[in-house]
This record gives sequence, C-alpha cells and structure tokens, in this order.
Amino acid sequence: MAPTFYPADHGIVQPKGQAPLIQLQDPDLQARAQRLVNVLYWTANTYKDHDGMADSDTLKVFIVPEFYFRKASAEEVRRGGFVPGTSFGSYPEESRYALAEALYDAIHQSALFNDWTIVAGTICSALTPRPDGRLNLLNTAIMLRGRRPVMDDSVPYVLMEKHYISNIDGPDPHSHANLDPTTTYSFRLNPDQHLDNLIYWDGMSLGLEVCLDHCMQVVKNAVSVIRQSLGPDSINLDLQLVTSCGMSIVDQAVAVRDGALVMLTDGMSYAGNHFPEPIFQVGRYNARTGRVDVNDPDNFLFTELPGESSYQILQYAQGRYVELGRRQGVWVSNDRLPMFIV
Repeated sequence: MAPTFYPADHGIVQPKGQAPLIQLQDPDLQARAQRLVNVLYWTANTYKDHDGMADSDTLKVFIVPEFYFRKASAEEVRRGGFVPGTSFGSYPEESRYALAEALYDAIHQSALFNDWTIVAGTICSALTPRPDGRLNLLNTAIMLRGRRPVMDDSVPYVLMEKHYISNIDGPDPHSHANLDPTTTYSFRLNPDQHLDNLIYWDGMSLGLEVCLDHCMQVVKNAVSVIRQSLGPDSINLDLQLVTSCGMSIVDQAVAVRDGALVMLTDGMSYAGNHFPEPIFQVGRYNARTGRVDVNDPDNFLFTELPGESSYQILQYAQGRYVELGRRQGVWVSNDRLPMFIV
C-alpha cells in the first residue's frame, strides 16, 4: 500500500537490511528502484515465519501499485501535478529494460524470494520525440519470477504495456504510442498485442492488467479471442492480477475459472477526499453469480513500513499524506488462500 497518483520527489534512499545496492543511470529511477527492493527484502524478512512463506507449494504474490516508477521534477512536486506539454513523469524508453534487469537481479540472487511472483507496479516512459513534437508515451507493468525448484522455459520476467490512457492519468490519450502508426507499439501494426496480457509460467495461466485496461476488459477479450480460435475449453485462467491507480475489481472484466482468485492493488490517494489510504482487493470468482466475492479486509494483516524515505514515499502531495497520519505498508492474508475453491 503506497500512494502513487501525485508527483513526489524520489527522496534520499539507501540500501537497507539485506537489500543489495541498485545501480541505474538515472538517479531518480535508481532511488525509486532501491526503495522497492528495500521494501521487498523488508517484507520477506518481516513475514518469513508467516503461514506458507517457507512452503514451496505456496505461491507468494506481491503487487505494487501503478505509477510506482514515475519521475517528478521539483516544479511538478511543488505544483502537485504534472506540467502539461512535458513527458508526464516519463523516463527514456530503454529505462524499462534496465529497471527490469535490476529488479530481477535483486530478487533472483536471494532464496528469500523462492516461489514469489512480483508485479513491480508500472514505469512511465517516452519514445524519442518525433520531429513534429508528438509525444509517444508508454506505461509498462513489470512482472518477475523469483527462484523456483525447477525453472521451466518461460521468460524470467515480463514487460507488459498498458493499452489505454485514462483521463485522470494526465496526458492527452492521443499521446499513447499505441496510437502512432509509425511505432512498433501501434495497434494498427500489431492489432493482437492485447494477447500480451496472458502469461504462462510455472504450469499456470495468468492475466495481468493495468488500471483502465481492466475496466476495458483487455484480459477477458484476449481470452475470448483464443477461445474463438481454439475452442471454448482452450484456456482457463488460474489467476488475474491488476496493478492500478484508481480502479477496483470489475465483475464483467474477470476472466478466471470458477473459484479462482483475482487480486488488485491501487495507488490512488487524492486531495478531493482528504488523501485516503489506497485500497487493495482480493476476491474469488463465482461463475454462478458472475461476480467476484471480495475477501473481508479483516482477513488480512497490515504492517507499516519504517517511517523513512528508504522505505516510504514521504513527499507525496507535499508531505500531506504523511502529515495526516495515512500509512504505507504491506497487507498479507492471515492464512494461505487455496488457488481454487470448487
């Protein structure tokens, strides 16, 4: 649980606990990456004796909110919003790969993350501007695998692009790289790229979405495409994950099998409602009702992160979030959740 909607200074971040030093070319991205790695190691150590953490038959799923990696200038931090006409907190496009490699190296070197799947939020990036000045923006989710007893031939991590820019995200939706027919991200050139939201590893099929993509039923539409081509029983998702900043689970967008889990984390905290703490949701799809039965938050344990910038985003909304006593930390289920309930 961390707020990510408003621009925030990256702060002074140092490696903490057992976390390795992260080295990236961009100081802002390095600080934010180091903070996340610190939080991951803190979480693994804080909950190391928790039910299921040491069990290789138990999948540990860790989800970070959308926009966790979004750059902010001093002016944007002061204004409390991104400056129109800029790249809206974006890093260079190649930063996505550098970040994914750094995060993967940090978790794969430690047995603490055996049997983990980590959705590391999203990173905002921009292609080199066109001569006409057009912005081509990307918002990329990163999902990583920790060590497994036996690694299959699947990729170690996934970079998955958000397909739709929300009006609340800041930039003009027409600035999305998918809408520029001259880019490799073009919907026109690659109309089936929404199939990228389906991931197969560890004998599981997973759907991954970013915020508005969930409301637009990107994963569900991808599943429908496969079923139309290969038959109604060709695919049944085992797990659906959503990283967001302003989204809740949408029943009509769920594409998992009956009794399977849907998990969402959110980074939305805004001035209009006095900076509420961001939400999370974990629920189970009920095919009979067509709804997700969301677990009671009382079934989850919350532990607050250490109150320093190496763990928390202290300057969110000019520090108002912290001043109001809003928390940042990790929610964990009190008990192990079965993958399916029939």
